[in-house]
Amino acid sequence: METIPRVIFSQPIGYKIEELRKGNPEGKKAFSGARVSILYTGSLQETGTIFADFTGTPVELILGSGEILHAVEVGVAGIVGVADMLVGDRRKITVPPRMGYDKRGYGELVPPNACLIFEVELVDAWDEIPLWEPIDTAPRPKNGFTFEVLVNGLPDSKIAVSGRQVRIRYTGSLLKTGEVFDNKFSIKPRKYLVGSRTMCMGFSFGIHGMHVGEKRTITVPPIYGYGHLGKATVIPPHAWLVYKVELVDAESIASGLNSFSFVESTMWPVWTNFFAISLF
Repeated sequence: METIPRVIFSQPIGYKIEELRKGNPEGKKAFSGARVSILYTGSLQETGTIFADFTGTPVELILGSGEILHAVEVGVAGIVGVADMLVGDRRKITVPPRMGYDKRGYGELVPPNACLIFEVELVDAWDEIPLWEPIDTAPRPKNGFTFEVLVNGLPDSKIAVSGRQVRIRYTGSLLKTGEVFDNKFSIKPRKYLVGSRTMCMGFSFGIHGMHVGEKRTITVPPIYGYGHLGKATVIPPHAWLVYKVELVDAESIASGLNSFSFVESTMWPVWTNFFAISLF
C-alpha cells in the first residue's frame, strides 16, 4: 500500500510535488487547458508565512493561462511521469526561487529569492478550452472572455483599433455580485488609447473593432483582468469582471503605436508567468 504523503516528483533545483491525499480514481481530472476549481494556500518555506489563502471559496482558472505560477500549474496538470490531479486530490508543491518570483520577489508579499510552498486541492474540472482563436484581425481568447454587441454602431464610422485614441462611456462591475466598482465615466466620456495599460488587458480586447455608437457588454476572466492580486480594495483577487461600454468617438491613430507594440503593451505582470522558465 502506498504511503501518504509521498513525493511523486522532484528535481535537483528544489522543485518537488508531494501527494497529500488521493481523490476519486474514476473522477474528473485536471490537464493543461482545462478550466479547474481549486482551493489553495501559498506560504514562504523559510518562515511559514502565508501570503495567499484561498481555502474559503474555490478559485476558478484555466490551467496554462498564467494566472498562477507555471510551476503550480504543472503540479496540478501533471507532467511526464506524474499523473494529472483528480478531483479530491490534494498536493503540496515546493517551488524554488528560479521557478517562483526569483530575485524580483512579489511586492511586500514575497521577498526576493524565496522558496515557496503551495498546498492545492482540486475541487472540480471541466472540458478543455482553447486559449486563443483568431477572429477577423483581433485575437479573441476563449478561456471565459466574451463580448456581446448590444447596439450596432455606424457602419461607415471609425473603429477602435490599437493605437487609436477613443472616447468611451463605461461601467465596470463584478460578475459574481454585480457590485459596480467603476462608474466614473458612465455619463461623461473619458479618453482612452486603445492598447494602453490604463485599463486591463480584457478591456482592450473587448473594445477592439467597435464602431462609433456601438455598445457592448464585455466579460473579462481574471487572467485578462487583475489576476490573483485584484486591485486595491475595489476588485478582489481572482475576480471576473463585466464592462458595459459605449464607443462615443474615435480619433486618429497615435504615432509610434502599431499592432506589434500593442501586443507588447498588453503584457501585464499577471500574464508574464505564462512565459515562465520551463521545467526542463
